[in-house]
Amino acid sequence: MSALVYKIIKPTRLNVAAMRLQLLNDMRKVGTQIKADFEKTTATWTTKVAFEEQISLSGGPQVEVYTTNKIYGYVDRGTEPHDIWAGFYTGKSDKKVLAFSSKSTPKTIPGVIGSSAGSAGPVDTFRPYVANHPGTKARNFSKEIEKTWTPKFKRAMEASMSKVTKASGHAL
Repeated sequence: MSALVYKIIKPTRLNVAAMRLQLLNDMRKVGTQIKADFEKTTATWTTKVAFEEQISLSGGPQVEVYTTNKIYGYVDRGTEPHDIWAGFYTGKSDKKVLAFSSKSTPKTIPGVIGSSAGSAGPVDTFRPYVANHPGTKARNFSKEIEKTWTPKFKRAMEASMSKVTKASGHAL
């Protein structure tokens, strides 16, 4: 005669606090790396740009890296054609002419995460205003960084969840 014996296997309770902590720590690590990529885009700038990172688990793991620096926004998103006037005429300074080089080399290139020394070139043009400045071509740093980091972030969060579920005995 044979008998069937059923043994109930009851898994340990999922440690939600440990999972949350692991996710937050891994999100901070990724956020630091993303922030470093943004900092590369301004490494050679005279103007220092501060980037902040914010992490959140509401609605799923999220990392946001941002700056409130207006100049960075102009470079990242570009500018429309516009007129430029010397500060004397706008009340922003006592300068009556704009002084610039017609042979400068930009420090950044559209679609490239980084910056170079660039070159101002010799100052050879003096004008009280520039009519119909063509604007600045968008560098799209944030789009490039998002494109680079979205799959990496997804993999990092999957690995983080896997670590916690394995440690708690809930791995599949």
